[in-house]
Amino acid sequence: MKKFSSALKTLLFLTTIMLFTFSCSSDSGSDSDISVNIDNEVRTVYSLTNEFRTGSEAFYINQDNTTTTSVVGQLGTLTLDENLCRAATVRAREIVSNFSHTRPNGSDCFSVLAELGISHSAAGENIAAGNSSGQRTFLQWKEDNENYSGQGHRRNMLGLNFTRIGIAYVYDASSTYKYYWVMILAR
Repeated sequence: MKKFSSALKTLLFLTTIMLFTFSCSSDSGSDSDISVNIDNEVRTVYSLTNEFRTGSEAFYINQDNTTTTSVVGQLGTLTLDENLCRAATVRAREIVSNFSHTRPNGSDCFSVLAELGISHSAAGENIAAGNSSGQRTFLQWKEDNENYSGQGHRRNMLGLNFTRIGIAYVYDASSTYKYYWVMILAR
């Protein structure tokens, strides 16, 4: 009975991993063949973002830096989108060498969506570097103690127009910050 119970637990664990892992072609390096792996750190950012959007802290500072705009009760959860995760993976690789919302070729960050054939009517991008955990990256983007000009990431995560999300990070041991994160939000 113990062997059966152990085997069943292993099977359930493997099934859970398969449900949370998107697998695209191969990791050959070309943008259309990016392998997308949704690991625990990505799932953490995804969960925390949805909790934030639907929780009591769904507000941001206005331009006057004294009043706030609340979107509590106005936002739904975002759907984790495999194609947006692929685009986020491309961008995470790019920001290792060029930490900017401008891509290394000089185009804006959203051009990756067109390159990958991802349709959207609205889009936002958050980037971060240096955090090895999804929780710390989310907290960096949440920007709790910032004024209006420092809450761009927060406003993106609380965007009324967004319904989908893609999250990715890369680790590069030879780079300055080691971990590079990208969140792409879209409708």
